Amino acid sequence: MSSILIVDDSRLNVAYLQNILHTAGYEDIRLAYSALEAFRELGIEAEQHPKKRCDIDLVLLDIVMPDMDGIEACRTIKNTEMYQDLPIIFLTADRAHFEEAFGAGGMDFIEKGGPDYELLARVQSALRLKKEMDTRKNWEEKVQKDLQLAKHLQRSVLHAPLEEPGIRIHSRYMQSAEVSGDMFYWKMFSNRKCGVLLIDVSGHGISAALISMSIRSLLDSIVGLYRKPAEVCGELNRQMRLLFGKTRRSAYFTAIYLLIDLEQRELEYVNAGHPPGLLLKQNTAPVKLKGTTVPIGIKPDMKLDTVKLSYDAPCRIVLYTDGLVERPGLSIQFGIDRLEEYADSLHYVSNESFVDKLERLNRNREDDICIVSIELD
Repeated sequence: MSSILIVDDSRLNVAYLQNILHTAGYEDIRLAYSALEAFRELGIEAEQHPKKRCDIDLVLLDIVMPDMDGIEACRTIKNTEMYQDLPIIFLTADRAHFEEAFGAGGMDFIEKGGPDYELLARVQSALRLKKEMDTRKNWEEKVQKDLQLAKHLQRSVLHAPLEEPGIRIHSRYMQSAEVSGDMFYWKMFSNRKCGVLLIDVSGHGISAALISMSIRSLLDSIVGLYRKPAEVCGELNRQMRLLFGKTRRSAYFTAIYLLIDLEQRELEYVNAGHPPGLLLKQNTAPVKLKGTTVPIGIKPDMKLDTVKLSYDAPCRIVLYTDGLVERPGLSIQFGIDRLEEYADSLHYVSNESFVDKLERLNRNREDDICIVSIELD
């Protein structure tokens, strides 16, 4: 049942409008004979924002009133956040104030002395619009709650830092306003080997997050069974084609997967269209872990070339998603070069502090960012 507030200093006009609305079936009609009385009805007093919104759906507001006119009253109501979408119809006998009235936030007007059917038509239209706005607002609030839950669930499956003899892994997972298509994963094997994977699903929002979480649910079995980079990425490609190959839009993700052998001091990797990781050693030029194949999910049969590297001194490997190095108006290569120069200057800091400092490279981000730093003794 809709609730209507009539605000007019003329008791005769108020009684007239109330009678028309009652006759038309509107039962919840509230009355105010000044702007201040209307504010009290709405809970707006002493310039303080109300703690709870009242259940009024429409205000019929006279323009010419003593103390405070309807235009100023409308501004006050509209400046209250919870009433910004409350429809206000002005009551007037003079069209001279129309431009100012609409500028204050009024949605319509009713000329005093006009036919009853015009009044009822405008009221009905305003209430229908208010109902549609409330439905949309409730839906948006539900979506936001669902998104917050989804973001929480995404974070809950991320690994805690890894600290084992010879290896330490720390990470940062920075989501934008939406849920994320970025994901990292690592697994320590009993033979002193460690698999590390970082993925970035194409696109943004819910669709990218669904793909990311679908892939995450498969990683324990895929990485645990195959281990080697070419076999892991080949199986990920097969699963992507199986799960999402028949969708209208192409679904794919970039990825870099490393298998690190701590006993042999070797690492083997596949880079599937991902920004190049960095292998950093003190007093040595950084080594880029460049792309070796196309992103996962694009082709039925991927060419899975692997690269092997050895390390004979303490080093650090940095993996990241493109949100860290992208800048509006600049090439991604500029961001990669800047990251390389900055990361190479931080040999002296702990692995955890190192990740903290990299995070600051792109604080004004609109994209999701993942950073993984692997410190090897």
